Amino acid sequence: MPLSNSTASRRIDQMSEDIEMQLVEKLEIGKFSVQLDESTLSNSVCQAVLITYKRYVDKGHFAEEMLFCKLLQSTTTSKDIYNKLKTYLEANNIPVKNITSYAADGAPKMMKKKNGCLNFMRD
Repeated sequence: MPLSNSTASRRIDQMSEDIEMQLVEKLEIGKFSVQLDESTLSNSVCQAVLITYKRYVDKGHFAEEMLFCKLLQSTTTSKDIYNKLKTYLEANNIPVKNITSYAADGAPKMMKKKNGCLNFMRD
C-alpha cells in the first residue's frame, strides 16, 4: 500500500519521538556520561552544531546513543554550549546529578580551566 509523503514523514517523526522518550526515561533514573562535540559547517552560511552523545549501562551492557544535535544560533562560546545542554536536560526532566563523567574533543572553548564548558559542568 503506497503512503503519501506526509504520512511517511509523520510516521518517522512519531518513531523518532518514541525513541527519544525511551532514552529520556532511562536517563531520568540512571547514571550516564556525556560527550560534547561542537563543529562548524562551512557552506553558504556558517552554522555551528552541537552534537551530544551519552553512554550508559542498559541491562548489563554498555550503550552509546546520540542524545541530541542542536544548532548554536548566535555564538559558540563555552557558556552557549553549556546552556544548550542544560536547557535540554531541564526540558526533559533529566537530573544533572545523573551525569557521572563528561568529555569533549579537546577544543580550547571546551577545555579552558576558568571558563571552559567542562568547567561549567563541573561547577
